[in-house]
Amino acid sequence: MKNIKWSRLIICWLMMFALFVSFSLPSNDAYAASSTKAKVITKTYKSKQFLKYPQVSGLKSTSAQKKINSVLLKHIQGSYKSYNQLKKDMEELQGDPLCKEYPYACQYDYTTSYKVKYNKNGKVSILIFDWMYAGGAHGSGLVTSYNFNLKTGKHYTLSDTLTSKAKYTKVTKYVKSYMSKHSDIFFESYILDDFKVDKNTQFYYTDKGIALIFQEYEVAPYAVGNPVIHVPSTVYK
Repeated sequence: MKNIKWSRLIICWLMMFALFVSFSLPSNDAYAASSTKAKVITKTYKSKQFLKYPQVSGLKSTSAQKKINSVLLKHIQGSYKSYNQLKKDMEELQGDPLCKEYPYACQYDYTTSYKVKYNKNGKVSILIFDWMYAGGAHGSGLVTSYNFNLKTGKHYTLSDTLTSKAKYTKVTKYVKSYMSKHSDIFFESYILDDFKVDKNTQFYYTDKGIALIFQEYEVAPYAVGNPVIHVPSTVYK
């Protein structure tokens, strides 16, 4: 009789333990989420608060995570090198009489920042902005897009989406048509006659396709900054 009671008690304990484990362990959905979306954290390079860059974490594949973070780290290392070169060049000018007469002409600044534009469905798109000021009326910036597969760590280029010359042609036609309809933003059409979307055009993923982001002065006046044109997947598929 005692054995029966102990058996029932042990079964009860096992059922309670199983129930506890089922609530404690991450669900399959949680595991799936870790492979379809990344946690993006902000780092500062060499304790320089003006040099901020992203790193991803929480990926199921440590190999993929290392690949992605290596590419992003390489970018900020380049930013740091550019900052040091700017600093060296501007400090050499400090003795110039021009600096005494026009102090602003010899001032300088450098910042690196980023924005996460897409982070779902196994992909992440990050824009990194490098901005520098070396005297004069205003500074200048450069935007670099990074698009990755969160499962493999593959670094996507635009050619992974526009896989043929015909697709590039279709997107170029769509973009030029959009620009001509928004002449208040973009340069006049005759200036953009030779414009083409190519493998070096910066882009990021969207829910409906891709977005192309352009450099300062590339397709519009400086005041516009980095104009963006969204291209639906129906244009190139």
